Amino acid sequence: MDNINYDNLNKLINYIENNLQNNIDLNSLAKIVGVSTNSLQRIFIFITGISITDYIKKRRLSRAFEEIKNTNKKIIDIAFQYKYNSTISFDRAFKKSFGITPLECRKSQVEYKLFPIITFNKKEIYQSLNYKIKHIDENELYVYKTEATMHNDLLYKIRELYNDLQKNNIHQNLKKEEQYAISYYKNGTYYYAVGSKTKYTSKEKIKIPSNNYIMFEVGTRKQKDIVNIKNKIYSEYINSTNVVIDKNYTVEYYIGDNCYLCMPIIAYK
Repeated sequence: MDNINYDNLNKLINYIENNLQNNIDLNSLAKIVGVSTNSLQRIFIFITGISITDYIKKRRLSRAFEEIKNTNKKIIDIAFQYKYNSTISFDRAFKKSFGITPLECRKSQVEYKLFPIITFNKKEIYQSLNYKIKHIDENELYVYKTEATMHNDLLYKIRELYNDLQKNNIHQNLKKEEQYAISYYKNGTYYYAVGSKTKYTSKEKIKIPSNNYIMFEVGTRKQKDIVNIKNKIYSEYINSTNVVIDKNYTVEYYIGDNCYLCMPIIAYK
């Protein structure tokens, strides 16, 4: 399918996003891409791994989830708003997607995952982001730190920092502990700090502030994969939700061979 028009597919996604509260007709979607409805459905599932109708349902449920958590609207009104004819069908679909009912969602502090807006790129097969909202208490860390005035220079310095830590057998000790890394931008300078809760007098002390965070699963500890996920967050996630995050502050939390990117929530749209 090398002749796929990715620009038209992205126009299709924009149309869907702007009409989640309206009826969406497959014929209208097919016209945007310039193919038949059957061809559109084959193309969409080939690239994304899900059907276009499932995608629309997931985006509607994601928006509904956020409105249940962040507004005082009646659940029945939210159900009708996102094209469910009854609370029974809405409850069933909601629980199938999130593992809880809409009422449980509103009353509890359960962690959750949302389905982001798809963006199509010829060079990259679509892969959904796995993420949730979680409260993180204040943590005091002891870190090794580097900084730069240019972001690309910081990436180079991060590699240098990890090389130094590995040469001195420090990184192996960090991997055995509860390892964190923090990157932030302040007063024209980019900073990166890596460390743990273990107190060492030779390390600088830094605090992770108590806050609700968006937590994204990377799946590996590799720096290139972490950078790739950050890029996907900026291109896909930010437009997918009514949650506003602080793009200048990121916590990397490492568990085993996995890394989670955590960004603080600063507001709701």
